[in-house]
Amino acid sequence: MRDGVLAEPIDLVKHPPGRAQLRRAVMVLAALGLLFAVLVPAAGVPLPHAPEFLPIYLSTLIASNFVTGILLLGHVHTRRSLALGILALGYLFTALIAGAHMLTFHGLLGDEGVLGGNPQTAAWLHAAWHALYPLFVLGYSRSARGRLAGAPLPPHFMRIGALLTALFVSLLVLVGTTGAPYLPRLIDGTRTLPLYHGISVAILALSVYVLYATVQKRPRTVLDVWLTVAMAAWVFEVGLSCVFNTGLYDLGFYAGRLYGLSTSLFVLGALAIDNIALHARLHATFEEMIETRAHAQWQSLLGTVLRQLPDGVLIVDARGRCVMANDQATQMARHFGADGVKGMLDLICEPVARAISGRAFDDAMIESVQGGARRVFAVSGAPLRESAAELAAAVIVIDDITERTEASAALARALDQTRYLIENTPLAVIEWDRDLVITLWNRRAEELFGWSAGEAIGQRIDGMGIIHEGDANQVDTMIARLIDSGTRYAKSANRNRTRDGRALCCEWYNSVLVDEAGEIQTVFSLVLDVSEREAAMHSLREADGRKDVYIATLAHELRNPLAPIANAASLLRSKALAPERIEWIAAMVARQTDQMARLLDDLLDVSRISRGKIELRRVRVDLGRLLRETLQTSMPLIEAGRHQVALRVADEPLWVDADPLRLTQVFANLITNAAKYTPPGGGLELGLRREDNQAVAWVADSGVGLAPDMLERVFDPFVQAGSASHLAQGGLGIGLSLAKGFVELHGGSIRADSDGPGRGATFLVRLRLCEEPAMAPGEVLPVPDGAALGKHILVADDNVDAAESLAWLLRSEGATVMVAHDGAEALRLHRERPARIAVLDLGMPHLDGLELAGMLAQDAPRPYLVAVTGRGRKEDRAASLAAGFDEHFTKPVAPQQLIALLRKVPEVPETPAAP
Repeated sequence: MRDGVLAEPIDLVKHPPGRAQLRRAVMVLAALGLLFAVLVPAAGVPLPHAPEFLPIYLSTLIASNFVTGILLLGHVHTRRSLALGILALGYLFTALIAGAHMLTFHGLLGDEGVLGGNPQTAAWLHAAWHALYPLFVLGYSRSARGRLAGAPLPPHFMRIGALLTALFVSLLVLVGTTGAPYLPRLIDGTRTLPLYHGISVAILALSVYVLYATVQKRPRTVLDVWLTVAMAAWVFEVGLSCVFNTGLYDLGFYAGRLYGLSTSLFVLGALAIDNIALHARLHATFEEMIETRAHAQWQSLLGTVLRQLPDGVLIVDARGRCVMANDQATQMARHFGADGVKGMLDLICEPVARAISGRAFDDAMIESVQGGARRVFAVSGAPLRESAAELAAAVIVIDDITERTEASAALARALDQTRYLIENTPLAVIEWDRDLVITLWNRRAEELFGWSAGEAIGQRIDGMGIIHEGDANQVDTMIARLIDSGTRYAKSANRNRTRDGRALCCEWYNSVLVDEAGEIQTVFSLVLDVSEREAAMHSLREADGRKDVYIATLAHELRNPLAPIANAASLLRSKALAPERIEWIAAMVARQTDQMARLLDDLLDVSRISRGKIELRRVRVDLGRLLRETLQTSMPLIEAGRHQVALRVADEPLWVDADPLRLTQVFANLITNAAKYTPPGGGLELGLRREDNQAVAWVADSGVGLAPDMLERVFDPFVQAGSASHLAQGGLGIGLSLAKGFVELHGGSIRADSDGPGRGATFLVRLRLCEEPAMAPGEVLPVPDGAALGKHILVADDNVDAAESLAWLLRSEGATVMVAHDGAEALRLHRERPARIAVLDLGMPHLDGLELAGMLAQDAPRPYLVAVTGRGRKEDRAASLAAGFDEHFTKPVAPQQLIALLRKVPEVPETPAAP
């Protein structure tokens, strides 16, 4: 008897091994392995022939395997386990084939063995024996998991299996004896042949795999542990007696067979010890049963005492019938309807049965619902014994815990909700006492500050290093105000430190909890990390400042070209202007218009890059030639600043796969930037070299330089070096941003270097090189011949100045032009006199350009349709072509580009092919 409860027998094939069993198994394995390591080098050493060794060895092996199989059969019939059935058949097979091996071994029980055959018969039976036994073990391991795990033993499995095993061994003996002359030779006298060693190596590999499968078997039982030891001994036997030895009667021959005998004895020993222990447990259980019956007498009833107890008390006999109930129990029974006490006992029949059988209980609960009222009762019970220690009855105590249960449930819910909120709130929750010692540190506090709860709890809050040294005085003042004054709540915003040294901006919401005497019990702090918010606010303030500067600069840059254009308009109103002055005014207006166009194009390019809408038109480009040409176009600005330029370009051509127009923008922006931010008379350097498979181009200057914090920010849009704003000469601060965007679109990189303010700056561009093209790409467009345009053209634009100025330009080239300022008027003019070419704006009243183009495209003959609009996105161009336009230009369009296109339009439209 153990603690008054019958001890459950330990099942060898069911229970997991204890630590002591595992330790013993490991020690045995270590001893076997150490001995194997000592014997292997000497496995081939010949020893004297011992005639009595094999009969003793094989007889012992046969007997141990039969006994092992019989003991396993006992577990098979108890457990009805398929896996154990397979293992039992494996030991039966081993016993039978070991007997066959002994009866066919030449010179053992007869010169040619008892069953006949030749010397190869015993060798082949030995090989079959050692190849097939591991398969039985593997079948046991595999059938204990997967789909076969827990599979019941099929009917008559053991009878049929034993019969088939005996027949199979008989078949092997028959083949080995009658077919002996045809068997390949495995031994020659006492020496083993290479074929024998090859088969043995395969058997060894199979045995090692089965050993691995046995080790991996889950769940692992005590039997599995000793079966693993047995398989390890089997592997050592195969290694010594089949692989590492050289023949019969050497050291490996004898030692290996002793290992084989241990394979059976390990499992047999475990089963025998378990069988002995099982008998001991059965005997102890029987004695416990006798002792329990000896105590089954009535104890004296304590009715008078029990009736005075405030709890309900029931006494039940050995059959579970109530023999006494006090007044409280009778009143409680009314909550269970007409059945009364019997109804209560029916609800707790199982724990009452336990008490009657001698086991006390105190964990039973019963409920009653009557008239909408719910009552909860706690039930406990214990056996009553006579002086002879026999069970006489059981006492059942019933306690009405309805109010306590409801209060406990409400408290538990509140505590659970509080714990959940504390652990899952996005705020760090820290609780600390009057001595500043931390008593609570939730999961968010761990994530925020880096210390675990185990590390933080018990530490002083001002001694952990979470308070930023710059805000220590502010925090000390706040703590003193909470501890030493009557303040019950305080909010503070200060910096904190994390475990890895990072600085955080946090808001602390501190509440003081006091007891009935007004003494501080604890301080409850909620900590909110506002670092990202503060960083975002700082970034927003910086962005707002840059926005103001950008708007002011944009207004200034747009007004600059408008002033000379307005002056030119005033001059043109004068009647007495010399032709050369008119030519000068036209050139000036063209220059200012180009400047505004470049400004707007740059703004659009920045937007397109940020949205990934830029398309590169890549060709093979000689980067050195492109740099030289870009420098030539920038020479007017360089010469105006009286700068000295050094050109250091590699002699060999360096080819890159790039868009030449965008790369020209990149280097033009870099050269212009260097010229603008270098005081007059400074120096510039433009260079190009090869580094591995990259081309490295640089633009260096001796100008104002860059502070370290500007080296990365200088590529942000609308950023200009504040110390050199007087040298900016206008501009929006987007040139370097464009350069960075275009370079990265090409798969390259751009970097700014500077030794500091006043020491110049260098911008390096890296691009991947490509192979040299077979011939220079591109074609030279023919120069317009200046012939008169001579076509009838319709111009439609709701901007009157734009429409009239374009009409005068086209008339100056010899065209006849009709002008309309809305779509409906344009359609009417075209119906009255069809135009060969229609130049249309898209955003017009009454009828927009897309609708108008769709109508004109249906005419026969069809006019040539050109869109000239302020809409320059890729989607706008696609919409124009889908509506029927032949070309799409974004305002402002270069006049000569438009005129060159219109000259190419044939006088007579091509006749469409018949459908």
